[in-house]
Amino acid sequence: MFARFNPDTPGKLVAHAFSYEHMEVAAYELLARVAQRAGDLETVAIANEIAGEEREMAGRLEANFDRAVAASLREQGPDEVDAQLNSYLADAHAIEEQSIALLEGGHKIVEESRAKALFEDHLAETRRHEREVKERLEERGSSPSRIKDIGMRLGGLHIGAFFGAQPDTPAKLIGFAFAFEHLEIAGYEQLRRVAERAGDQETAGLAVRVADEEREAATRIAALFDSAVEASLAEQGIAG
Repeated sequence: MFARFNPDTPGKLVAHAFSYEHMEVAAYELLARVAQRAGDLETVAIANEIAGEEREMAGRLEANFDRAVAASLREQGPDEVDAQLNSYLADAHAIEEQSIALLEGGHKIVEESRAKALFEDHLAETRRHEREVKERLEERGSSPSRIKDIGMRLGGLHIGAFFGAQPDTPAKLIGFAFAFEHLEIAGYEQLRRVAERAGDQETAGLAVRVADEEREAATRIAALFDSAVEASLAEQGIAG
């Protein structure tokens, strides 16, 4: 429903589907690790198989970013594409606002030391991304959307509160953070394509660099799946 009420429905759907596939990847990766510790090798095998299928689907979605952007901008003339670029930049700014809220909340509630350090490091990087996107909007004679920013930041706060109430907070947070990085990756990949169509190479370059940094962050988060499971089990008094 959210996607249908946006003018770039195909792009929004593909970006969120790409993120959701990685939410499933994280869930099955975490499941496999818990099953391994429980000695349930059949569940380990099933989890690994499904995780592989979810990765394959994510790859298919990523291969269609060009088509999604083309479909979103099909009815747009040259002047309208330039205006749409400002909208995509405003979307990126709002996502960074939500990421800041999530990382601030995650840093406060997670106790696992490596996750805490990662959230702290990426929070500084995310604040830089937010500044850079805002500056790019201003250089283009536009500005962030206050409504989008407030809505996304509130959403981030609510999600943080939800995870804080879970018995397996470290694993849930790490899994969601992994998926959220891929929402940002998809957003910046599409932003780059819109910028290229609008002839704005500076914005395209910014999108490429930030997308690369988000991919690196996602890799660092995935490296914490094992320690997140150990921390979650320990918090529940379960020996790994």
